[in-house]
Amino acid sequence: MSDVFERLKKKTRPSVPARDTTLVKVQHDNLLNDQITEFSHLSEKPKPDLDSEEVINDKVSTSNQEQHLELPQIIRRTIRLEQDIDTKLDTFCNVNKITRDTFLEGAFIVCSENEELLQEVLNQARKRYQQRKQAGEQRKFQTLAKKINVND
Repeated sequence: MSDVFERLKKKTRPSVPARDTTLVKVQHDNLLNDQITEFSHLSEKPKPDLDSEEVINDKVSTSNQEQHLELPQIIRRTIRLEQDIDTKLDTFCNVNKITRDTFLEGAFIVCSENEELLQEVLNQARKRYQQRKQAGEQRKFQTLAKKINVND
């Protein structure tokens, strides 16, 4: 059995070449095309100034870096909800055109700013936590009882 695992671990996977994901080139080309189009009515075609191209390129890359720094880091989590609450939350989010994630973030922000509301939410959460813990233990004992009855 371990031989199979060893072969799977050593098996080489196909590699995919890295792709160019920079946006600066596309935007730079668009800016250059816009400049050419704007001055195409002139008899002489303007010669692009290398210094101005570098300035434009620097401005575009700087603004992209600033935008990248401003974007929040998002992580993925799985949440488990009671079936009734899951259905109601889905309906609520669809009606209000938001996602569960943004609702949860908004609720957390509002609760963290309102101490009284935060305590109320925490009390409800602690109560639900205890209920889930007891339900989990009951399920575990039921499963053990089934296994014991099957083996007898």
